[in-house]
Amino acid sequence: MDGQFRSLIFQTFGEVFETMFFTFLEPVDEIPGPEALVCDDTYIRADIAYQGPQSGRFTIYLPKRLAHNVTMNFLGADEAAISDEQMLDTAKEATNMAVGSLLGKIDPAGESKLNIPEAMILDHFAGAEVAKEPGAFLFDTDYGRLWVVFN
Repeated sequence: MDGQFRSLIFQTFGEVFETMFFTFLEPVDEIPGPEALVCDDTYIRADIAYQGPQSGRFTIYLPKRLAHNVTMNFLGADEAAISDEQMLDTAKEATNMAVGSLLGKIDPAGESKLNIPEAMILDHFAGAEVAKEPGAFLFDTDYGRLWVVFN
């Protein structure tokens, strides 16, 4: 994966989360070792595939406390009123917006088409396993680590 594409992913996801969810993402240039990736957070996984001149899939892993915060910011809802379903819907919407924005930059002719995103709350999350993916990107936030995986 070339450095320009890597930078574009960091930039695009950062812009979308800051603009739409008032949440700052800090790109992590070098993913730390497995011992530094252990966490007890419950994670949500959101996936979206796209087809076009090039096809692929993005998977986003976000801690539930980050999903709670972005959902609260996005909906303007009271903190106590946020449900798991709303967090899943916001995770799908965030994935759709970020990947859609990225595709708009790398495919300005608009030949690529996004599928409908899916999301689920994970029973188990292992950051060390995600870090092994060749297309893994890591962001730090005030609410835990956000992972983006491109396949």
